[in-house]
Amino acid sequence: MNTQKKTRALIEASLMTAITCIFAVIGTYIPVLTFVLYFIPVPFIILGKRHGMNFVVLSIIASAIIIGSLTEPIYSVFVVLLPGIVAIVMGYMMKKGYSPGMVLAGGTAAALLSTGLSISLATAISGINAFTQMSEIFKEVTEMQINLMQRMGMEAEKMEQITTNLENTAKMAVMVIPAAIMLSAVFLSYVNYLLTVYILNRIGYKAEQLPPLQNLRLPKSILAGSFLIIILTLLTRYLNIIHYDTLVVNIFVILQFIFFIQGIAVILYFMKAYKLTKPMRLLIFLFLLLNQMGAFMVAMIGLTDSFVNLRRLQSE
Repeated sequence: MNTQKKTRALIEASLMTAITCIFAVIGTYIPVLTFVLYFIPVPFIILGKRHGMNFVVLSIIASAIIIGSLTEPIYSVFVVLLPGIVAIVMGYMMKKGYSPGMVLAGGTAAALLSTGLSISLATAISGINAFTQMSEIFKEVTEMQINLMQRMGMEAEKMEQITTNLENTAKMAVMVIPAAIMLSAVFLSYVNYLLTVYILNRIGYKAEQLPPLQNLRLPKSILAGSFLIIILTLLTRYLNIIHYDTLVVNIFVILQFIFFIQGIAVILYFMKAYKLTKPMRLLIFLFLLLNQMGAFMVAMIGLTDSFVNLRRLQSE
């Protein structure tokens, strides 16, 4: 790298460091803007795509030092260093020309690693297991709702039924935490990639966009893989290795989400094919998503498309 390019890269690294610090301060001290912390990897990914990993690492370290001096040193670990893992992986893969799907897969894996390290570090510092703490929070919320209904003078029979439903809901919420972590990793990688590509294209730096959602089709191996996972999950019932019920629930949630996304793609495809108006599309989506069985119906459409290829598309 010649001196001029190196100087330009250092200037951009300084700029990305400043942007990251602004994001971190805004997300920390303005509660309604906490969501901007989820976009911390974006400046680093852009920097990695344009100038390589050396400048990304330099910018991450500089950002962590500055944010640590403004808040608490340990806080910068959670806000910058651990999300920086996602930025390094996605930035490297984009720089090397990997396909968008591979970049998302790498970003998801990095996000899962980052989340796991965050939970482990938080547990080590506080001495409180994060999952136990979440379970206690759900329990407290349930008790508050029950106490509120008691003060309202609700009938005993109805009260008992609602209490049972609330307790089951709280128990289920705790059980699906692993699936929620995995799906949130996918979502955050997806959003960060979209935002990164949008910004890069806006500044005249070409980056490969994701294909339209309506053209998404899962690989042919997804069905065989899904059935294999289900069979292996059922076999764990006879092994005292992990909690069987928790595993089954999480596998079901993840598989339903996968086929739900393909179901959405199928619906979008036929909406476009039949040239439905935007209000009509909105009404259909509201009906499917707000209806109690809507999400399941969409997932079944996605599963059916995996079998018979309703759109006659080629698998990626």
